[in-house]
Amino acid sequence: MLYKSFAAGYLVKDGKVLLAHHRKFDKWTPPGGHIEDGETPDQAVIREWKEELAVDIEVIPAHESVFAGDANSTPIPMPFHIDLEREGFDVPRIGYFFYVKLVGDDKILNVLKSELHEVRWFGKHEIANVTTFDQVKALALYAIEHYPHK
Repeated sequence: MLYKSFAAGYLVKDGKVLLAHHRKFDKWTPPGGHIEDGETPDQAVIREWKEELAVDIEVIPAHESVFAGDANSTPIPMPFHIDLEREGFDVPRIGYFFYVKLVGDDKILNVLKSELHEVRWFGKHEIANVTTFDQVKALALYAIEHYPHK
């Protein structure tokens, strides 16, 4: 079966997670998008945040690599979750979900209106009522509780 891939990032600040109201899905999701040819998943999430929100981010690896790398193999940041998604896609997508942090001082998020309605911060007790996929609710709660740079 043919699969395509995407990457998304969860940013947590002051006990709240940032989600974007996605135009295509009409649901709240973490910012992110498709992985282009020649990109690694971490490079894709960095590019997508830049395109959608006009900010620079850094990917925070969920775990350290067990191999430091050599001329043949270079580790890339590890996501905290990977899954196969079907709803809303023409072909199933493999999703890579990363913790991310803003680079530099707090920045103003400039929403790319062609892809997103808006972005908003959600606290732990608000997640259950967010219009989104069950998986996003679970990952958003997990990110709030396990985000590495609180």
